[in-house]
Amino acid sequence: MGPRKRVRLQKDLEELTRLVQGRAGLVSFEHKGAPPTWYRFSVALKGLRLEGESAVTHELHQFELRLGAHYPSEPPDVTWMTPIFHPNIRGQAVCHSQQWSPAWSLADFVIELGDMIRMDKFNVKSPLDRKAALWADKNRPLFPVDPRSLRAPAVQISIKPKAR
Repeated sequence: MGPRKRVRLQKDLEELTRLVQGRAGLVSFEHKGAPPTWYRFSVALKGLRLEGESAVTHELHQFELRLGAHYPSEPPDVTWMTPIFHPNIRGQAVCHSQQWSPAWSLADFVIELGDMIRMDKFNVKSPLDRKAALWADKNRPLFPVDPRSLRAPAVQISIKPKAR
């Protein structure tokens, strides 16, 4: 592994650590490698799973990310580990909504996956799970199913004029 890739992988780990600290209780991870090239994430956001013929909410989602030999030129390989009812996730396969860019950090990618869990991001025109896509298309007013996000809360600044 070259020095540039080693630095990138270390920066990804540092940014993921900051994400976990900033969103305590919503996301955690374990990793392997020095620097890491394998991660398993646990995310506590409401998402959907199918029980019989009904979509029900649940809050524990796990997925693995493997960073291949060509990362960051190529996206991480995602393997979904827990049941989820989503148009763009079927079994262990995931088709994320954005085109991968090497400029994305791994934390940005995990935040996107968190938005997918909450049903804040999905594509019904190119689904992996057609049943989920039909259901999602008919139930758009229900989304996102969780108002919380892995994104840092927006900071609002207000400037008050001086009293004269």
